[in-house]
Amino acid sequence: MRSLWLWLLGLVFGITLFLTDKPAMAADLCETPQSAAASLLDNLQTDNWQPDLAAKCLDVPPEREAERTRLAIKLKKVLDARGLYVPTADLPQNADYSDDLGRHRLEPLVNFPDVVLDRTADGWMYSRATVARIDPLYASTFSSFSQAFQDALPDFFMRHFLGIELWQVLYFLLLLAVSLAAGRSAQVLLANQVLRITRRLRVATTTELIQRTRGPLTWVTTGAVFMWGIPDLQLSVRQSQVLLLFARLVLAFAIVVVAVRVVDIVADIWAEKAKKTDSKFDDQVVPLLRRIAKVVISAVAILVVIENMGVDVAGLIAGLGIGGLAFALAAKDTLENVFGSIVIFLDRPFQVGDWVVIDGSTEGVVEEVGFRTTRIRTFYNSLLSVPNGKVAMAHVDNMGLRKVRRLKMDLGLTYDTPRAKVEAFVQQVRDFMKADPVVWDGTLEIHFNSFGDSSLNVMIYAFLDVPDWSQELQNRHRIMLEWMRISEDLGISFAFPSQSLYVETLPPGLATPSA
Repeated sequence: MRSLWLWLLGLVFGITLFLTDKPAMAADLCETPQSAAASLLDNLQTDNWQPDLAAKCLDVPPEREAERTRLAIKLKKVLDARGLYVPTADLPQNADYSDDLGRHRLEPLVNFPDVVLDRTADGWMYSRATVARIDPLYASTFSSFSQAFQDALPDFFMRHFLGIELWQVLYFLLLLAVSLAAGRSAQVLLANQVLRITRRLRVATTTELIQRTRGPLTWVTTGAVFMWGIPDLQLSVRQSQVLLLFARLVLAFAIVVVAVRVVDIVADIWAEKAKKTDSKFDDQVVPLLRRIAKVVISAVAILVVIENMGVDVAGLIAGLGIGGLAFALAAKDTLENVFGSIVIFLDRPFQVGDWVVIDGSTEGVVEEVGFRTTRIRTFYNSLLSVPNGKVAMAHVDNMGLRKVRRLKMDLGLTYDTPRAKVEAFVQQVRDFMKADPVVWDGTLEIHFNSFGDSSLNVMIYAFLDVPDWSQELQNRHRIMLEWMRISEDLGISFAFPSQSLYVETLPPGLATPSA
């Protein structure tokens, strides 16, 4: 990994040696926004060094007039070191230019509002506020070590070689060495510290996962230190742009990898905790959150990289919004199911393992809730996939969330059962049900309820406090056998459907002969 980093960095630095700035064509100094901006940039090139002309369009206060040239050089160095290329060819050439608010004012760099051009009595100038910020910008851009490093070198290292000075090559090698050393330190200190913390928290994190995080941590630290030191190289604006872009890409990639590894670690921790809970909802949520986190991290990283490449992210997103509308219309059903899955996870009408009845027709045990469909294992062992959009809009009867399970039936006794035995049967069944440990004491109703077509009906209405369907069936079996025992002890028979037919008269010839 380190050799790849060195090879790529050497290739990028080699490319920067052949990049030179192309001065824009400018009109008379300070006449237009374009000519004022170009006056600073074009007259401080190595092949066109005219600092007095470069400082001509700086609105310097009278008390700092002697510093005009120095301030112009400093501003040019700040722009170059930060890789801030001013597109002078695209700036207005109209001396009467005004912005949307009607001000004769222009910010030539969209992402750097510290540089402003104003129209004054002497023409278009770098504003007085910009001039006042030059020294602070210079101090924040360059470190004191860089200047001390240059002062410590003999004049030989100030010579030019392939478009740069020798001291810059030496400083580049020093910066590279410091970056790699910082990365190595991070690899040893941070990774070991993370492993120590996870062990102290008694989190089951594998050493292999921590080892896989070390490499990206090295890249993060190396890229950050190198990017911090690039301005001190004092390269041209194009060269600085290339190195800064390369460093940012490496840093963004490394941060994404580290973030993904951290997501894996955190997800593993949550998964272990989820296994210890009674609810199955968290077991289902953790893998989904892991995938969502990785997608979000990757999307943010892509946007950051695109922005660093000079693309207007806001405009890009706006353009995608228009295209997204067309895509949404074409993929309406898919989006409906995705949003349905979000509703299911937020509303939590059921969880994996619950017995559900959807819209009174679809019945089974929830096996998985995905982004598009919910998979239900039916009681004849087939796997049914129901679109989440329909599940979110459906009537869901979650049988698995019942606190108690209802037992309701009518026991039919034969019509020849004496009144006393009917009352005795009802009382003994009631006493037995009250004493049974699985019968919920909240509601229990046992009464002689109606005269049926062929039976005397005893209504039994009770609830069983059992956790699942299997135990419900087992206890139903046991309880109903006890009812049979009570009826046998009392000599009572259960009725079955029957009809009695009474014939008032018979046709001639079919009459029963008299004795």
